[in-house]
Amino acid sequence: QHIQQQGGGGGFHYGHTLESGAMFNVMLLIGMLVMMVMTLAGALYILVYFQHEEDKNVAWAPKIVVLFGLALAAWVVCALPLDIANTKVAGGLRIDIVWQILYTTIAVWCIAVIPFAIFYYEAEDPDAAQSQMWTAVKWTLLSVFVSMFVTFMMWAFLGVADVPVAKLQAAADLDWKSSAYSSECSGASCLSIPAQLTINITPTVYIMAMISFLGWFFFVVFGGIGIAALPLDLLNDYANRPQRIDLEEFAKQKMLLNERATKLIEIGRKFTAEGRHAKRTRANRRTYNKFKQAVYFLEKDWEKVKVAYKQRGGNPLIFLLQLVGGILSLVLSIVWIIHVILYTFVQPPVSPFLNAYFVALDRVFPLFGTLTYAIFSVYLLLCVIKGNIKFGLRVFIFQIHPMRIGATMMNSLLFNTELILLCSVAVVHFCQENFSLYTRLTDIDMLLGVQVENLRVLEAFYRNNVFLYVFNILALLSFIWLLVFPKEVKQERFDDDD
Repeated sequence: QHIQQQGGGGGFHYGHTLESGAMFNVMLLIGMLVMMVMTLAGALYILVYFQHEEDKNVAWAPKIVVLFGLALAAWVVCALPLDIANTKVAGGLRIDIVWQILYTTIAVWCIAVIPFAIFYYEAEDPDAAQSQMWTAVKWTLLSVFVSMFVTFMMWAFLGVADVPVAKLQAAADLDWKSSAYSSECSGASCLSIPAQLTINITPTVYIMAMISFLGWFFFVVFGGIGIAALPLDLLNDYANRPQRIDLEEFAKQKMLLNERATKLIEIGRKFTAEGRHAKRTRANRRTYNKFKQAVYFLEKDWEKVKVAYKQRGGNPLIFLLQLVGGILSLVLSIVWIIHVILYTFVQPPVSPFLNAYFVALDRVFPLFGTLTYAIFSVYLLLCVIKGNIKFGLRVFIFQIHPMRIGATMMNSLLFNTELILLCSVAVVHFCQENFSLYTRLTDIDMLLGVQVENLRVLEAFYRNNVFLYVFNILALLSFIWLLVFPKEVKQERFDDDD
C-alpha cells in the first residue's frame, strides 16, 4: 500500500518531500546572510526616512523595536524563495527550523514587545496617577497572558491535524515479482480509497498556526481594501496634482486653511481640557478620530498649496512616477485577483498562471523568479498599509496612523510595524496557498499546507477558502465604491453628541 497526500492546490498530487542533500550548501547560507543584512539596512532607511523631526535623537528603544520589527517582516517574506531554492538543489539547510524561529519571534514581537512600546509611549502623562512604566507593564502582561492562555488551551484540546490522504491499494491478483509490475497505480490495477492521517502538532507549529490565523483577519480586510485603493489613489493623486498658482490665489487658500486650523485648534483645546480619559466612550472616540482625520487633511491640503505656489506646481517627474506607479499597481492588483480566481477558486485549476510564470523565470535565471515573487508579496504589504489608512479615513472606529515622510510619530511607526508583522505571516501563507505548484515540497508547504491548514476547527476556514473569498469580495466592493466615491468626506463639524 502507498499513501499519497492530496494536494491543497487542487488536482495536483505529490508524495514525499525531496531528501535533503548531504552536503551543506554554502551559497544558500551566504545568500540568507546577505538578505538579512540588506533588509536590515532597508528597515533602517525606512525608519530614518519616515520618522518625525521631534523624535530624532530620542526614543531609541521604540526605534530599535521598529527597526527589527520591519526587518522580521522582510525576513519572513524573503524566506519563501530561500525555502524553494533549498528544496530544488537539496541544499541541506533546515529551513523548517528557520520558519519556526521567525514565526515565534514575530509572535513575541506582536504580543509583547510592540504592545509594551506602544503602551509606554502613549502612557506619558504628567497628570496620570500611575507611572508610565507600570501602565505599560500592566497592559503588556495582560496581553501576553490572554494570548498564551488561549493558545495553550487550543493546542491542548485541538492540537491535532487531520490530513486527508488517498490510500492506494493494489489489486489482490497483482504479482509484484512480475517484470511488468510498476510502483505506480494505473487503471483497474489500483484502488484509491479516501483516508485520513492524524498528526499531533508541536507547540511551536501551533504558535505558527495561531499567529498566521490572527494575521489573516487583518490581511483580508486591509489588504482587500488596499489592493483596490492603492492603484486608484495613485491615479487620482496624479489627476489632482497641484497646479501652479499666483500670490493672490495662494493668499486666498492660506486664509481658508487658517480658518480651518483655528477651528481645529479650538476643538483640540477642548479635548485637552477634558483630559485623556474623556476619549474612552465610543462616541468620544469616534469624535476624536474624526478630529484626527480633519487634521490629517488640513496638513495634506497645506502641503499641496505650498507645492502649488512655492514649487510652482512641483516636480513633474514625481507626478509622472505617480502615474506609472498607479498603472503598474493596477496591473498587479488585476493579476492577483485573476490568479486567485483561476488557480484557487476554480477546481481543478483552469491554469497554473503565476506558478508557471515563476517556474519559467527560474529556468531562465533563478534570481528572476525570486525578484518577481518579492514584487508580488511586498506589493501585498503595501496594500495592507494603504487599506488601513483608507479604512481609518472613512470608518472612524480607530485612529489613523498615516506614514508621512519626515512626519511620522513614533506611535504611528509602532502601530504600522505591528500591522505589517501580523500581515507578513498571512502574506506568506497567502503566497504559499496561491503558489502551491511553485512552492510544493518546501518546508513551509509541509508546515502550513499540510499541518496548519488541517488543524481541527481552523481547517474550516482554509478548506472552504473563507479568507480568500472575503479578500476578493472586499477588493471588488472597494474597487466599485472608490470609483463612485473617490474622495473622502473631510470632517469639519464635530457635534458633542456624535
